[in-house]
Amino acid sequence: MAASAEFPQDSAPEPHPEVLFARQPLLDAEGRLAGYELFYRGEKPTSPHAATSQIAMTALSDLGLETATGGATAYLNVTSEFLTAMDPLPFGPDRVVLEIAAERQPDTAFLDRVRRLCEHGYQVALDGYAGQSGANALIPYCTAAKLDVRTISPIQMKTIVPFLRSKNLQPIAFGVETHGLRDRCAEAGFDLFQGDYLCSAREVMGTVPEASLGAVRLAAAITQAPDGDITALEKAISLDPGLSLRLLRFVNSAAFSLRNQIRSVRQAIVLLGPRTVRQWATMLVLSGLGEHQGPLLTTALSRGRLCEMIANRLGSDDPSAYFFTGMMSVADALLSMPMEMALADLPLADDVKAALVSREGGKGRTLVMAEACERGAWEEVELDNLPGTDLAVMHVEALAWADANLRGVV
Repeated sequence: MAASAEFPQDSAPEPHPEVLFARQPLLDAEGRLAGYELFYRGEKPTSPHAATSQIAMTALSDLGLETATGGATAYLNVTSEFLTAMDPLPFGPDRVVLEIAAERQPDTAFLDRVRRLCEHGYQVALDGYAGQSGANALIPYCTAAKLDVRTISPIQMKTIVPFLRSKNLQPIAFGVETHGLRDRCAEAGFDLFQGDYLCSAREVMGTVPEASLGAVRLAAAITQAPDGDITALEKAISLDPGLSLRLLRFVNSAAFSLRNQIRSVRQAIVLLGPRTVRQWATMLVLSGLGEHQGPLLTTALSRGRLCEMIANRLGSDDPSAYFFTGMMSVADALLSMPMEMALADLPLADDVKAALVSREGGKGRTLVMAEACERGAWEEVELDNLPGTDLAVMHVEALAWADANLRGVV
């Protein structure tokens, strides 16, 4: 993290405009981040080979796979044409999994190429595996297989997963859209899970600890403190002595490189500015909600950052409010309850609540834009004065910024 006395807005590398990608996390059974699959988006490529080449080359040359994934393992879809043409590959085997489609019978030349990649330490996963006989020749060279659990039945799961384990392949569930489906996949023996369930509330709620509810209330109180009202912000933070201590310990760390030690919350607000302190305090609060909330916090922070960037680009007079709307958009997932219940009795402005519950108003439309960017669908939400390509670049910048800043928090 860059050393700065301000919230380090520019601590992440600035991506090249052509590096257009979305990413989706893969989580283990404990909810910990196992890696990100990178999806190429942008100008329509001439072929799947071109798409694969472009994401590999631009992400590596202009941004770097480590930056693109925040240092996590990168899962890359690669075609047989790409692997055959790119020899050697433009990236090493460390923290990279090559995903090969399991749709057709590979020829001898391609099998030999995969074998040589494995000998050089590359990991290979079958993508879209559903028991196809044509993929059997690739199985000896693979370490994992991804199954689209939206298209296979529970009976197929009970057959395929044990078969994969007998071949020493790690089963990965793709297309996991709900927590219920994630739980069924876990029962079937899957190791990793990928899908939209991460940002959704559980269908069946348990009792939410009062400490978690209190944390969200505290975050809301901090976000709603007026920019110029130091006393109000100090009071909101001071409601939690533990937060005050964590905040002071953090701003006195190497992350800020301050000449003199800050000894009070008020002093931090005066020296660093209300906006900086508010954002760091909110992140510190949310980071304490769960032991393995890292991927969800990354989504919250990158979404908030992108909402703020869009607001700045469109000339909004309160971009900080857009940042916090994006941050709070995962409150339902953090608390595993519907958004309406998660926001009940929180001191949030009406337009912020409307944005979070029903995506209404300017903040709601901006949140929709940020969510579309997470799917790589920026062309669906582009504006006349904010083209899809610009949104894509802003999204990548927001991801890199979130990854860099969260290293000091979680």
